[in-house]
Amino acid sequence: MSGNGMPGGGAEAEAAPTSARGDRMPSGAGTRGVPAASTGPDDAASAAPRPWEYSAFPVTVARREIISPNFLRLTFRGDALRHFAPWGVDQRIKLVLPLADGGLAEFGLLDDPTPHPSDWYTRWKALPPAERNVLRTYTPAAIRPEAGEIDVDIYLHSPDGPASRWARAARVGETLVITGPDVRNGWTGYGIHWQPPEQYASFLLVADETAIPAVRNIALSLPPTACGIAIVEIGDQADDVTVADLGPRVDVRVVARGETEDAVRAWASPDVDVAWLAGESGVVTASRRVLVRELGVPRERVAFLGYWREGGALVD
Repeated sequence: MSGNGMPGGGAEAEAAPTSARGDRMPSGAGTRGVPAASTGPDDAASAAPRPWEYSAFPVTVARREIISPNFLRLTFRGDALRHFAPWGVDQRIKLVLPLADGGLAEFGLLDDPTPHPSDWYTRWKALPPAERNVLRTYTPAAIRPEAGEIDVDIYLHSPDGPASRWARAARVGETLVITGPDVRNGWTGYGIHWQPPEQYASFLLVADETAIPAVRNIALSLPPTACGIAIVEIGDQADDVTVADLGPRVDVRVVARGETEDAVRAWASPDVDVAWLAGESGVVTASRRVLVRELGVPRERVAFLGYWREGGALVD
């Protein structure tokens, strides 16, 4: 895989939604490894209308773990993470990477409550590019609000993009900011594309390395009646361990770089109840075209999201 726009472990580019699927809570939230949110006295006391579904969470790098040759797991810790909503599945979050001096530019992100993006993002865009913190989109690999921790698995690609470069060098104790769902807002569905129907028996997941954390989370959320296929494009066979065990209801089929579209054509069923596609934008678009135009899958059954674009950033 080439191009400096390639994401790491979620997206190493601004992830621009290509489709949205309602606001129903994902199957399995509150069960099967996705803990239900709770509200204690402190939460009730601080509950107030918040201008955005997400909040900014100051965090510290607490642990580093190499989980395969090209995947690094970073554990982030912060007291504010007790308010991080544990919805799981393909929840998008943003890492606000530190500046070269380790700091955060002033654009209002840490105001309390966190401002709406129409405020802080506008102020961020107005800064000179060299003075902006880099923003990159990921999916948490694990969420532990009770411990004030989340894990993020970062795909380390070559050549490095900003997030991979930062992650390789990041050391325990470094600080940054994460934006993500705030449990004090209740369930909103914001930043989640995996929202299957209440009842479904079959599914198709199509992904590359950047969407593996989401695929693993989705596998944890599956109801006992659902079975399906996960087509995962992986460039280095040594990274296959990241999808080695997704449970008995997921038939994992690893394909080499450039084989995803043909694999979808060969293995997808026109009768699939729900399909979810994420990864390189061009591959996602081509795979969706196969499902909808060639196989006749109703478009409302297909959720899709381009995480990155070959050769450059998805959004500048």
